[in-house]
Amino acid sequence: MPRVLIVDDHAFIRRGVQSILQSFPEWEFCGEAANGNDAVQLAERLHPDVILMDVTMPGMNGIEATRVIHGKHPEVKVVLLTLHESAEILRNGFRAGASGYLLKADAEEELMKALRIVVADGSYVSPRIDQGAVREVIKEVRSTSRGA
Repeated sequence: MPRVLIVDDHAFIRRGVQSILQSFPEWEFCGEAANGNDAVQLAERLHPDVILMDVTMPGMNGIEATRVIHGKHPEVKVVLLTLHESAEILRNGFRAGASGYLLKADAEEELMKALRIVVADGSYVSPRIDQGAVREVIKEVRSTSRGA
């Protein structure tokens, strides 16, 4: 049963994601954090399979937290959760080690799809993001990871 850690500075978003997860008993909610620093600590302590990570938070942002977590625990999948339809944030997130990029506007319909894809070692990007930019970012990240 995949374990999910939810990280967002808004409790309302964390509760909403939890309520969606509750409808899917094959997924386990294992914890929540309100900022990147707490996310790093909880990832260490709780060993989630996947982290749903807000991008914009006070203190350590979601991309920095993803970079730290991915460096210590590359097996943990991170799906960035954001309001931003930005190719640059998408690129920075995938460079940091994220496997997914989910727009908050798509979360209700796409959350479970995104989680299933990344847990199966795939990559997920919200359908509203420009697909040309998505292909470019995925290609770049794959070539960088192969060259490393």
